[in-house]
Amino acid sequence: MWGLPTPGHLAVSLLAARSPGWAWVPSRCRAPREAVCNFVCDCRGCPDEAQCGYHGASPTLGAPFACDFEQDSCGWRDISTSGYSWLRDRAGAAPEGPGPRSDHTLGTDLGWYAAAGTHRGRQAATAALRSPTLHEAASSCELSLWYHVASGGAGPGPCAPHRVPRGGTGKGRGAAAETGGRPQDGTGRGPGAGPPGWGRSRGLRCLGRPTAGVAELRLELTHGAETLTLWQSSGPWVPGWQELVVPTGRIQGDFRVTFSATRNATRRGAVALDDVAFWSCGLPTPQAHCPLGHHHCQNKACVEPHQLCDGEDNCGDRSDEDTPTCNHHTATDFERGLGLWNHSEGWARNRSAGGPQHPAWPHRDHSRNSAQGSFLVAVAEPSAPAILSSPEFQASAPRNCSLTFYHYLRGSEAGCLQVFLQTRSPGGPQAAVLLRRRHGELGAAWVRDRVDIQSKHPFRILLAGQTGPGGVVGLDDLILSDHCKPVPEVAGPPPGLWAPGPRSQLSSLQPWNFCEPGHLFCGDLCVPPEQLCDFQQQCPGGEDEQECGKRRSWVGGALTSLPPDPPRSQRWAGPFTPAAIAGTTDFESPSAGGWEDASVGRLQWVRLPAQDSGSPGTDASGAAGHFLSVQRAWGQLAEQARVLTPTLGPSGPRCELHMAYYFQSHPQGFLELVVVEGSSRELVWQAAGSSSGGWKVDTVLLGARHRPFRLEFVGLLDLDGPGQQGAGVDSVTLKDCSPATVTEKEISCNFERSTCGWHTGHLTDAHWHRVESRGPGYDHTTGQGHFMLLDPTEPPAQGPGAHLLTWPQTPAAAQECLSFWYHLYGPQTGTLRLAMRREGERERHLWSRSGTHGNRWHEARATLHHPQDSSAKYQLLFEGLRDGYHGTMALDDVAVRPGPCWAPKRCSFEDSACGFSTGGRGLWTRQANATGQAAWGPPADHTTETAQGHYMVVDMSPQALPRGHVASLISEEHRPLAQAACLTFWYHLSLRNPGTLRVHVEEAERRQVLSISTHGGFAWRLGSVDLQAERAWRVVFEAVAAGVERSYVALDDLLLQDGPCPRPASCDFEAGLCGWNHLPWPGLGGYSWDWSSGATPSRYPQPPVDHTLGTEAGHFALFETGVLGPGGRAAWLRSQPLPATEASCLRFWYHMGFPEHFYKGELRVLLSSARGQLAVWGTGGRLRHQWLEGQVEVASTEEFQIVFEATLGGQPALGPIALDDVEYLAGQRCQLPTPSQGDTAVATSVPAAVGGTLLLLVLLALLGLAGRRWLQKKGGCPSWGETDAVAPSFDNILFNADHVTLPASVTNDQ
Repeated sequence: MWGLPTPGHLAVSLLAARSPGWAWVPSRCRAPREAVCNFVCDCRGCPDEAQCGYHGASPTLGAPFACDFEQDSCGWRDISTSGYSWLRDRAGAAPEGPGPRSDHTLGTDLGWYAAAGTHRGRQAATAALRSPTLHEAASSCELSLWYHVASGGAGPGPCAPHRVPRGGTGKGRGAAAETGGRPQDGTGRGPGAGPPGWGRSRGLRCLGRPTAGVAELRLELTHGAETLTLWQSSGPWVPGWQELVVPTGRIQGDFRVTFSATRNATRRGAVALDDVAFWSCGLPTPQAHCPLGHHHCQNKACVEPHQLCDGEDNCGDRSDEDTPTCNHHTATDFERGLGLWNHSEGWARNRSAGGPQHPAWPHRDHSRNSAQGSFLVAVAEPSAPAILSSPEFQASAPRNCSLTFYHYLRGSEAGCLQVFLQTRSPGGPQAAVLLRRRHGELGAAWVRDRVDIQSKHPFRILLAGQTGPGGVVGLDDLILSDHCKPVPEVAGPPPGLWAPGPRSQLSSLQPWNFCEPGHLFCGDLCVPPEQLCDFQQQCPGGEDEQECGKRRSWVGGALTSLPPDPPRSQRWAGPFTPAAIAGTTDFESPSAGGWEDASVGRLQWVRLPAQDSGSPGTDASGAAGHFLSVQRAWGQLAEQARVLTPTLGPSGPRCELHMAYYFQSHPQGFLELVVVEGSSRELVWQAAGSSSGGWKVDTVLLGARHRPFRLEFVGLLDLDGPGQQGAGVDSVTLKDCSPATVTEKEISCNFERSTCGWHTGHLTDAHWHRVESRGPGYDHTTGQGHFMLLDPTEPPAQGPGAHLLTWPQTPAAAQECLSFWYHLYGPQTGTLRLAMRREGERERHLWSRSGTHGNRWHEARATLHHPQDSSAKYQLLFEGLRDGYHGTMALDDVAVRPGPCWAPKRCSFEDSACGFSTGGRGLWTRQANATGQAAWGPPADHTTETAQGHYMVVDMSPQALPRGHVASLISEEHRPLAQAACLTFWYHLSLRNPGTLRVHVEEAERRQVLSISTHGGFAWRLGSVDLQAERAWRVVFEAVAAGVERSYVALDDLLLQDGPCPRPASCDFEAGLCGWNHLPWPGLGGYSWDWSSGATPSRYPQPPVDHTLGTEAGHFALFETGVLGPGGRAAWLRSQPLPATEASCLRFWYHMGFPEHFYKGELRVLLSSARGQLAVWGTGGRLRHQWLEGQVEVASTEEFQIVFEATLGGQPALGPIALDDVEYLAGQRCQLPTPSQGDTAVATSVPAAVGGTLLLLVLLALLGLAGRRWLQKKGGCPSWGETDAVAPSFDNILFNADHVTLPASVTNDQ
């Protein structure tokens, strides 16, 4: 079994020496070979399943066996025969490649997956990844996985699954804090679990062009001599993780699964695979006794009564299909003909092998689970049904004649299968009664269903299949119970309905009109399908919209005697009312407003009378009406119950869904609403816990949808669980959904009563929410009010971010000032952006901030520039992009006023030049070096420390700026300063002397406040200026050229803060971080130090008071180590570059809030230079909850930075590490501190003595000398200099791969 790789090896080959079917079983439990990898734990601790995707907890029957590739490959191995092969990899190993930027399990670049990397060969090649040998799969077995396809020619876009994965790792919600990954729902198949999606990918919304480079993906299952294709796709591919779920069917004996990727010969492409899970695959285990009513199989397993004689091997030895009862059933598997079902028109026998090359064609039959098996498919024209008729049966009352059948609907939302009952009374044949209707896309699976018939008259059963464009409708395994007794045959054709053939009778139910198929005929209009249910009336009577809320044939899972509704072209819709456009559905009409059940498992949605529901006993209005309820069903596949609307929309930005619901489930059920657009699924609402038996009301903002969509309620309950379990929906209303319904609303908003003119967008499954102040979340307006929050864990979201938009607005002036307050907090916070959209123009970025900005609210402003004399409307957009799951974003108190804004207090140049002008000469330019082709300037900016970041730069070469000439950069006006302030900025000078950088403040007159004239280097340096200004003022940067070739001056990250400027590398953290850089360091996990105070509510533990003030109002730097998880991750807090020093003293106060009996967190001081890092001080977490002083004497022969590193000394636990009152005394040696009152432990410097007595020092010295001589004889370690007089320098460092190994003698652990 693989362990985590060393830092120098970030990709691990999947090739293993063991055979693919081998799994280690300890000697104390010698499971037979057939019990290894059979999805059942036969040994304590489940070692027999360790190489089969076993995820670590003793699974019950039906629990997933999942492989997330975080620890090892779970037995999957590469069997490729070319250079294009699979390996275990993670995103951090190749950050610039075309592969995924994060894994699917954790949602970060630290997570692992299997990858078939880019292959540079010139021929097509296939990479194949094979599972270990598995044994026995139950008929309910499903294989789910997430795959990612990317191309070297088309970069990844902001694309992500639109819901939480079905199982992930099976971890509970609390697992996120331990692993650093995204939170999981406790159910395993958590909220957001969509339809099974068999044979096709689900759950994506992508913004970006399709990728190329991968020709085909294929999933195959090999058992015996046959290889079944479970799924195959040739694209088109889109960036992002996509889910695939396929049923395996019943597999007897050994089998293996292979996932293969075939690359194009001319394009680079990368494929990744993650979270492979087998669901409900284990056969039932032997039991001494079965529950009451269950069948005891010959192998002692127990199965439920409805599983007898259903055409599937549920016992595992087929004894449930070979009982005496089953011998009286009549089964037709179409292997040798039509059997009793010999009246057929429009159906044809076929098989997968040798069948048509149709993308929706079944890959196997149901009877044999083989490509060689036979089944029926509808071959009639899409406009006419295919009819299959049973023989005439004798009256069955008072007993049931039961028909179990398996059906296949794939490839078209218009496909339909209906089951009719035709009785023959003494007066002649009666009208056909609809028993069951299945409609739409059910995926590449054979789905079980059953109808029970009690008839006092002879009857026939008709199955009518109608294909939609590109769709396939199939039938297999029709099983009639023993009470379905055919009437003895008579010569001649059957009388009545069947004399002219049943097809003509059923076809006569469809009226003739002048419109094309699929169009609605109303008056003299033919309304095309795309204009039906689009919230805009086309027909004079509103028929095109009325069916969306009132009239659509409803067929639940239960037997109903309702005749089928006539098509829309013949229905009388009644007078048009606004309620019809609104789409109100109270479920009192049998049509149920067009909502249609699409379940395939043991649960379904049924229109139910309130008196039959048990609880709540009434409908939402309090009357004895009807509502939609989750009930039992006959399906054998995914457990969730699904019900969908017809296709709706597009919709306008104010579109809302109002509903009433009740939900009782303990402990693992859920009820949710999903928006389905094509193959993408967006979770927009879920029930917030049990409703205690009563009805609740809620409103969901659906917003603007530019493509047609469907609404889907998904419910999961354990109806056999303890207590009353139930879920229901009633009084569903769609309001203000017309795209023409647009009303301007006020942008200015404090969110106390509503969201005003703001609404959520639909970028991914993450959403902004208006929330009330509670716990660690507090608003800016009052501290107790409402604000807008983006939290990627509530509910858990995998998408990269969310949008918050305004309604279209008309400009009030040529320039407007938008002000707002933002809050970015957490060790893994992403980016918050502000942009403006105007019709016909590209989106314009106005402002952005990245990473944590401390646990406090900050004010920001942006000037909105509008074209002169233009009434074109515009939209504002806040986009929050997450960088993990340990960080939140919030907005409050948005305001807009006419006129420009004052100059911003902070500028990173990421989105604009922040209003800086160049004095008309245009010598300063805003640029990034993303292409690496910039003629001048630093290779990376200071804000992001990447080539994609922006900065301002001026070319100082003689051709651009002759010697002595000046290039000016002038800010907008700043508001007067009420108190002394500090202006800081980061500058970068070329290695060749560029000249002089001068800083002026222009108030009534221009005065110089700083001049920098030094040689450059490779690092950004911090400049600071103390300011006082009683009137409006500007800052002017002047670059005076020295006439040197290839020279430049660059500026980045300007910040104006109250109070005087601190000394270099010194900070009391009252106003901020004072130039200490908390940007996540590559390879350490992407976590940041933060900034907070004891008085500020926080979701993370923190000291109650600071050290500077000794009160809860004081501030400090903070890091929560509990988010790190194992694996050597750390967070760095880095000083500005400091000049070389022979001896300088660093003093600081630290606080470590860990339990005394645990050794968890660790704080170290590193010196970092171009030559590497050296640890000069360290302490562990065995400390009490108090502020302690630390000091260390540092020395370096070259420019360096001081780094505070927070890391783990053991397993993760909630516990903060805090810093305060950092003081760097340049050129001064440290003095031994005097312990202050209450401080019981003082960290001393590295040059100081470690022990407390002379005897201990002598003993340590003797031991050290002896150990040194022994090591010198061994030749294993270099010699380290004395540490009691001279601070260590960079000559003493040891390198190992990409990390530093430090002898214990250089650390001081209190």
